[in-house]
Amino acid sequence: MAKIGQLRRRSITPALTRDADILRNLRRDGIALIPRFVDGQVVRAIRAEVHSNTDLLGEAVHPDIVKRNARRLLLNPRGHVPSSKQVFDDSRISDIMQAYLSPHAVPDREAIQAKIAIGEESIVDLYHIDEWRPLLSVFVYLTDVGSDNAAMEYLVGSHRWSPWRIRLEQDFFEYYRKRTDGQYANDESAYAGCILPTQARRLRARHNWRSMCCDGPAGTLVVFDNLGLHRARPLLKGSRLLLSSYWQLPEERSLG
Repeated sequence: MAKIGQLRRRSITPALTRDADILRNLRRDGIALIPRFVDGQVVRAIRAEVHSNTDLLGEAVHPDIVKRNARRLLLNPRGHVPSSKQVFDDSRISDIMQAYLSPHAVPDREAIQAKIAIGEESIVDLYHIDEWRPLLSVFVYLTDVGSDNAAMEYLVGSHRWSPWRIRLEQDFFEYYRKRTDGQYANDESAYAGCILPTQARRLRARHNWRSMCCDGPAGTLVVFDNLGLHRARPLLKGSRLLLSSYWQLPEERSLG
């Protein structure tokens, strides 16, 4: 019943965005990737402030820097990196989010993410979903992201409703919990939403999904439906720096 209520509250409204092609790709594929969406000067300003104002790429002892799933997250990015406001407040991004989810959709959990540990693995390297209810993620790359720089993989089309989702979403609803500090509440929570590699292989074959490697130059915008199956990949060389946020329906804030 909770899922039905969520779907009833969704309202896809194409007229809210002038980026009809991005919305079309998002609805069809569950993901849209737009290289150089953010101006290079803005990207360089954000990156410079990350280096000068924070310790995100250093020892990371600041209380607003937390480690989750082989990533470092800088919380309260607006306060630490003022230039990031230009992206977080970009009306083109908010228009796309609200056109896809609902005119009432709101942003949440803004952060700047860094991957710097070569070869470090995590639970989210398994294909997984992030929610049982409508949720969108926004990434803006602050560095070039190639196949060796921990580019995310997304199974195109896996965001659509299908009977295979019922048990996975029910388990997520029942078992996924996080503490107030953002860490997993227990081992079951850590694996909620994940599927085994054998399950992923069978689902891909059955539904003819293709895997999309989300690589791109600095300034690339990646928007994806978190109900679609996706996975992280270990960093093989260099580092990866990006700006991130979630968008969701206002009174259904996630515990994560």
